[in-house]
Amino acid sequence: MMQSTNFSLFPSEELYSFTKKSLILIDEKKSTIPAVVPFLSNAQTRLEDFKSALDREAKNPLVKIRSFKAINQIDAFKAFRKQVESGATRKKEGVPQAANVLIELIRKYGWALHQLGQKARYTQLEGLITELKTKYSAEVALIGATELVDELEQAQAEFLEADTNVVRSENNSSDPTVSDTRQPLIETTRQLFQIISLQEVAAPSASVTALIASLNELITTSLATVKASDTRTENAKKATDDKQVLPPPPPAAN
Repeated sequence: MMQSTNFSLFPSEELYSFTKKSLILIDEKKSTIPAVVPFLSNAQTRLEDFKSALDREAKNPLVKIRSFKAINQIDAFKAFRKQVESGATRKKEGVPQAANVLIELIRKYGWALHQLGQKARYTQLEGLITELKTKYSAEVALIGATELVDELEQAQAEFLEADTNVVRSENNSSDPTVSDTRQPLIETTRQLFQIISLQEVAAPSASVTALIASLNELITTSLATVKASDTRTENAKKATDDKQVLPPPPPAAN
């Protein structure tokens, strides 16, 4: 059985790499699984479109600004989430209860929403911030996170401005953008995976079984790599932050 793939977890470059490797595996088996050929051809075309858009985007200086703002947006979310987690262990009356309410709210929008693609992350954060400001301001204040929510809201606004600038610059060109080409690539790849899954039921064969095993291994390792990269980035930033708050060394003894 083909395992499900959460494509939204892949940043653009990783999505391209994962899809390319998937199509190579499928291309190697297409002679023994002819039903996949038209779907494979469609996905290969979408992959070429996506790669062209990636190459164009890499040359746009506004994209670098958006990437910087995205990092700030993610860091602001993590800082707020960390404060909420810390509040759950406090002994002060009412603080753990308020923190637990906020923990459930974060889970509603995605505990790891920072791993989502840019559009999905922005949308989920927008919902989270709106509820924090309109429904849970008392809980936020009680755990001492009002300033962090304000910083998150500011980071969200700055990301939107940077993203809007990128979109405007892309609109001056008739060429498809990464945003235009990402979803079609995901949909055609998902359809291709579905056809392969159906083949396992309708026309099982050693080739289909082997292909599914290879694709499942690729899905597992690719998602693990993305998550590991995110963890390494988070740990590195934490180590840097820890160094910044280290107390000065004690004076030398006379």
